[in-house]
Amino acid sequence: MRKLTLVAVLAVLGAGLFATSASAFDHHFSVLGKTTSGKRVGQHKFRFKDKLLNPRDRSDRVGRDRGVCRQTHHALRCHAVVHLNGKIGGFGDLRLRGALGQGDHRVNVTGGTDDFDGAAGKMLIHSLSPKVDKLHFDLTR
Repeated sequence: MRKLTLVAVLAVLGAGLFATSASAFDHHFSVLGKTTSGKRVGQHKFRFKDKLLNPRDRSDRVGRDRGVCRQTHHALRCHAVVHLNGKIGGFGDLRLRGALGQGDHRVNVTGGTDDFDGAAGKMLIHSLSPKVDKLHFDLTR
């Protein structure tokens, strides 16, 4: 009888854990993006990669991003993928797309994977220095 009760309790706890992790992500959070590489590809495009850091502890890496931007007459048109390792925000990828002008920038979140499956919203980019940006996410499901 004890074994049956223990198995039932473990099954309920396991089901609750899976149900929580499938939809659990922070809707509002920030990370720091530190440029690790940038490379021109063609006349009007460039690729970039950043490591993402905990804003409270810059030695704590919480993810990475990569993307491509194309120069138009008035802005940069970019698309990127942000991968977060679960320490901040959630675990998985966020797809981003948008046009960047001068100053602070807003990019649309167009989807995601894992914890971010079905996510939408925006990411605000605020430049702190030539190689470090604050990335703030406002997400919905």
